Amino acid sequence: MKKLTNVLKSQYPIICGPMAWTSMSALVGAVTNAGGFGVLGVGFAPNDVVKQQIEATRALTAGEFAINVTLSRAADENIERITELAAANHLQYIYADNFEGLDRDFTQKWFDRWHAQGMTVLTKVATVQEAVIADACAADVIIAKGREGGGHMTTEGTLALVPQVVDATHHALVVASGGIADGRGFAAARALGAVGVEMGTVFMAATEGDIHENVKRAVIQAVDGDVVTTGASTGGPCWQLQNHLSDRLNQIERDHKMSDAAPLVAQAAASSLRIASTEGEIDEKGAVMAGQVVPLVKTIRPVKEILATVYDDGQQILQRLQASAEN
Repeated sequence: MKKLTNVLKSQYPIICGPMAWTSMSALVGAVTNAGGFGVLGVGFAPNDVVKQQIEATRALTAGEFAINVTLSRAADENIERITELAAANHLQYIYADNFEGLDRDFTQKWFDRWHAQGMTVLTKVATVQEAVIADACAADVIIAKGREGGGHMTTEGTLALVPQVVDATHHALVVASGGIADGRGFAAARALGAVGVEMGTVFMAATEGDIHENVKRAVIQAVDGDVVTTGASTGGPCWQLQNHLSDRLNQIERDHKMSDAAPLVAQAAASSLRIASTEGEIDEKGAVMAGQVVPLVKTIRPVKEILATVYDDGQQILQRLQASAEN
């Protein structure tokens, strides 16, 4: 089997996952330069923003990076648009986000299209069934995201999901995602059979990331219990740090039946991620969408340090476990 680092042309088997308003050019360029693999989280941004972000990332790094799309029939026109932009800008990697499950024919259509254009395809899955479809459709890398992961929530925990996906996958490389922020998480993912990891929350506190300093400080100050769920009525629940906005969203759902709450929640949460990330308002209108692992992110530090410590500490843990097993 190919090594993940060979497929991604990276030093470390570590992906910085796509995060809207967070994994933008400054962070993606820094991750790539430091030996990781970055993904621009701009899949629904206007053409001029997507093009500007690609160009800005290229100005920072000569390495490879990906751009994300959301694999959904409802977003077919957007996938076409992003695919054309990726091809026009000679990107070699595309990252297929997935929030609603994979349809076999639709997935095959786009995987074939991307492969025909010479792209390496990375795909996120939340169930074994989705992994089987992605593998059959010739995904190059499958990212199995557990419930712990930041942003939109899945239903199954990383510990249960990853080994099942590994067992069900015959061709693609499997990467673990969700609840990973240090060497212990890296080692655990490798023990579960994954060839690498994807992280998001830990990169929210990266020195080079251009999200607002208020967000970075909120991330490193978070403790266990600060992360809450919001938006269950919308069908796309998210993790976020508790604040007045999350309290208001959850109160709406307590006061209304789900069908009535959904549009009210969507209205109240509109642009909340952008407001936090770019304006730094993180209480009344802004949402900091960190994952459950956020209490382990304790300092703002350079991307190079994040990558090196996660990988080196993880390798040392695996070596100690191996030595212990042999004694």
